[in-house]
Amino acid sequence: MPQRIRWQRAFAALAVSWLFAACAPMGAPPATTADRLYVIDCGEARIPDVSPWSPGVNVGVAAVFSDNCYLVRHGADWMLWDSGYPDALVDVPEGVVGARNSRAFRKTTLRSQLAAIGVAPEQVRYVAFSHTHGDHVGNANLFAGSPTILMQQAEYDAAFGSEPARYGFQLAGYEQLRRNSFVKLNGDHDVFGDGSVMILSTPGHTPGHQSLLVRLPKTGVVVLSGDVAHFQHNFASRRVPSFNYDAAQSRASMDKLDRIVKAEHGQLWINHDAAQSATLPHAPQFVD
Repeated sequence: MPQRIRWQRAFAALAVSWLFAACAPMGAPPATTADRLYVIDCGEARIPDVSPWSPGVNVGVAAVFSDNCYLVRHGADWMLWDSGYPDALVDVPEGVVGARNSRAFRKTTLRSQLAAIGVAPEQVRYVAFSHTHGDHVGNANLFAGSPTILMQQAEYDAAFGSEPARYGFQLAGYEQLRRNSFVKLNGDHDVFGDGSVMILSTPGHTPGHQSLLVRLPKTGVVVLSGDVAHFQHNFASRRVPSFNYDAAQSRASMDKLDRIVKAEHGQLWINHDAAQSATLPHAPQFVD
């Protein structure tokens, strides 16, 4: 065989191997993992009737929703996922009435919990929100002008468009982020380029809802589901709240996370599931 042809075949084989590596499933071993993950108490909601979240089920039954934020350390970088209820609620012990007669409370501020970890808001390189409802962006303006914001294009268009209230968004709670640099996404996104922290597009609850996969050295894969489901039974039953943006997208997003968690032998952390939240170590402790 001529030398030129042998080289051509060798190069073609190498190109194919590169292609398979680039398209490897999420379960393929990444180059690195994130260092640690902090679970931060970002408030709670007391719900007098949880049935709007689970139509036809639990009518008239009261519930308590946890509301966590999450801080990821990746080398020298920090990433915040969600910012919870506004810190100002600490000064309102009776709580504040919100949507569907819920009442929101906050015992300690996000800023003080970050300080206990040794992190100032301006040290956070990336901020991403599962979506733009007030219990997830309540302290967004704390990060105005500093970190890069990672947001799905569809969510950006809804949040900063002409009718944010149509989606249950309150612009005043996050409008100062206009000063920030945005990375507008159209699907899944590898935050650090090494497979350790992946934003997963999971629309349905809102137009550009997203979830977060964090790969940790000891714990393995944890998926932070945002409001893909509000508690485990809804997720297992593929039950969609009556007020979601798109029911079909909501179920497809639950299916997507279910497939990923099973393929990765990972854990699904449901943000508002208070029973599950109570089992997790909270900051300043961390998961690694």
